[in-house]
Amino acid sequence: MITNTRELPMKVKQIEFQFKGERNYIHGTDMFDAMIATPSSTLINNIRFTVHDFVCSPICQLYQADNKDALNSVQGIRARCQFNVNDITHWLALTQMDVDTAPVNRYEYDENQIISLCRMEGAGIVLTQYSPFTFIENIVAMNKYMHQQLFPDALGKWIFTRIDLIVGCDEHEQLALQLKHNMNYRLTKSDILVNGKKVGDIFFSLVKS
Repeated sequence: MITNTRELPMKVKQIEFQFKGERNYIHGTDMFDAMIATPSSTLINNIRFTVHDFVCSPICQLYQADNKDALNSVQGIRARCQFNVNDITHWLALTQMDVDTAPVNRYEYDENQIISLCRMEGAGIVLTQYSPFTFIENIVAMNKYMHQQLFPDALGKWIFTRIDLIVGCDEHEQLALQLKHNMNYRLTKSDILVNGKKVGDIFFSLVKS
């Protein structure tokens, strides 16, 4: 359906997510993949994806606009994404729908399968062989494990909060991360490397239990 706010049109689509494993929230990787699913991630560039809050409902609304101001009227935004296609910027926002009767579907997700393919290298981590998981699932699992190894005394849970990519990426191998900044655990920044070339940055925050 198309919702018009006078001169600022928005496309609105309902999305039904599944929970990964025993989690009681929608994983940031699933939100990312949903928000850049169309067009193909290989056709887009200048991607910025940010998680503002947990999404605890499997039913969500995805808003897409060609003008940033069109999203100003959207309330309760949990995640935002913007990217360019053919030099045109698209803005997206995700909200959750509080539907008490919505069925909760789950699927198996063992991120240890990704970790088993990795090795630590100083203040970084390398994926040593092909992984069948999506690009974002690989990168987030790698970064989480890297943080756990580099900061074993940090109390809390490492949460994926943002990723910036120069270009869309579907790589499943030759991936590496290098920690660059740690702002007192409130926000960390790591370089994302593909075949040794930087393609973006990923940010994590420590949420105290």
